[in-house]
Amino acid sequence: MTLPLTVERLMPARRILHTELFGTLDISEDDLIAFDEGLLGFPECRAWAILRGTKDGTAWLQSADHSTLVFLLVDPFIFFEGYSAELSDGELRRLHAQNAGQIAVFAIVTLPSPGSTACSANLQGPVVMNLAARRGIQVVFGDGPHSVRTPLTLDALV
Repeated sequence: MTLPLTVERLMPARRILHTELFGTLDISEDDLIAFDEGLLGFPECRAWAILRGTKDGTAWLQSADHSTLVFLLVDPFIFFEGYSAELSDGELRRLHAQNAGQIAVFAIVTLPSPGSTACSANLQGPVVMNLAARRGIQVVFGDGPHSVRTPLTLDALV
């Protein structure tokens, strides 16, 4: 006698994130991006959710470890004419990428203080992700023309 086989589709685990900016988010564990070394200044934050921004070329990077930690990101290739970023073979390996075409590059935005409209973007230390492999790193380009405080107008973001 043979028994019929039943195959249950395994559902990815869910994580409820209680965030200050977005409220409660229900995120699939498969949608979180792993930063094995965290971000500069936040080495303990290793799981992040990327959320679409309201304008093309913008996104939010929400920590899954700390509800108040969220960064506004911009695509530097859209917002800064002539921007370039070269990744080493080692950085591509850390991202589980075979080529640069699998990579998304974002600059972290420093938002203005109250009453100001002056923003800046960190083009020297971009956040680099392989969205398909759900891996991310922050790289620092020590030499070159990029600054950690490249001016950006608030009007460009909204």
